[in-house]
Amino acid sequence: MNLEALKTAVTKAGERLGEGVLAVGFKSLIGGEELFHNAGHVFPAASIVKVPILLEYLRQKEAGRLKEDHVVPLREEDVVGGAGILMEMHRGIPLTLQDLARLMIVISDNTASNVMLDVVGMDEVNAFMKSLGLADTVIGRKFMIDPNAKFSKNFTSARDMTKLMEMLYRGEALPEKSTREALDILSRQQYREKIPLLLPPKLRICHKTGEITGVRHDCAIVMHEGAPYVLCVLTEMLPDVITADRVIAGLSLEFYRQAESSAAIR
Repeated sequence: MNLEALKTAVTKAGERLGEGVLAVGFKSLIGGEELFHNAGHVFPAASIVKVPILLEYLRQKEAGRLKEDHVVPLREEDVVGGAGILMEMHRGIPLTLQDLARLMIVISDNTASNVMLDVVGMDEVNAFMKSLGLADTVIGRKFMIDPNAKFSKNFTSARDMTKLMEMLYRGEALPEKSTREALDILSRQQYREKIPLLLPPKLRICHKTGEITGVRHDCAIVMHEGAPYVLCVLTEMLPDVITADRVIAGLSLEFYRQAESSAAIR
């Protein structure tokens, strides 16, 4: 794998973002090669922080504390805007915890995410991430609420998210059954305009995007048959978010091509 070529691609990607800030985390899951750029820069987490919520839900379910068929009715006070479909549904609709977990990841539903956060506990999520060694990942508020509220920020870094996705892949974050379930849910993500955009359509990619004003993220486990890898790309302070999506997609293609070359050599 030509890491120097990838470093050049990352540098060019950063230049295309203008005043935007770019961070990249890459880890080959077989060869062990890695590349980090601005890995310790702490970003507004946007929706990629929903991955820790999913993992905490699965951890509690595995421990018998939660049941996936437990029903939570949709309440008016739970409904928020932004991404998702629940804001359009009638109040009182019965939702299982499994429904909420899938909605939270597959279409990044903010209402589902807030309900799940109530169920599993914000402090529990933060404690779990800390136990995994993630120093920069903190959930301080629900989604789409007053940004000036106390503990109003959610944060993460490329270093943390790359580590978390690698631990998930290797079964170091959750037991085997829950690991399979997490990867299955992440593989059905419907927002595919970033890391997956230019890759082969049939390639399995387990990932989560994140978007708020001036911010575009995507963190993925790319299940390349011969050379699986983790790629996390985080950006902020973007003058043009559409360009950022294309930059992330182009950078993703460069990493995929290097994985292809590496797999061919093996």
